[in-house]
Amino acid sequence: MSKTIILLFLGFTLFISGCGKNFDEYATELGLAFGSPDIGNRPIPSFKTDISPILTNQCALAGCHVADGPDDVDLRTYDTLQKGGEHGPIILAGNAQESELVEEVVKRKMPPDGPYLDADQIQLIIDWINAGAKDN
Repeated sequence: MSKTIILLFLGFTLFISGCGKNFDEYATELGLAFGSPDIGNRPIPSFKTDISPILTNQCALAGCHVADGPDDVDLRTYDTLQKGGEHGPIILAGNAQESELVEEVVKRKMPPDGPYLDADQIQLIIDWINAGAKDN
């Protein structure tokens, strides 16, 4: 009897762990490119004109990522974005694929209640980070 319970538990655990999509599956579904924007002939986004409006409108003005927000992540300015949160940096300049910010929006964890960023907005963030995440 105990072997049956253990086997059922292991089977259930394997089933549950296989149900969620991973980062690469979400990225592929959205058609995202993680290579340099230069390779894809995409323009390098500007923080001020491209990235800041996305983060401000979708994340900060929604009332979440401002001073004293979740995990101490404040997305209102370039400096607070660079600071990261209580667990450290959320972007790694030059490496969007390993940046927590990208993971959160690609996997549809943020914003938690939607609306989610569309693929074009996410691609801008990816390209900006991969181009060095400059305050331009």
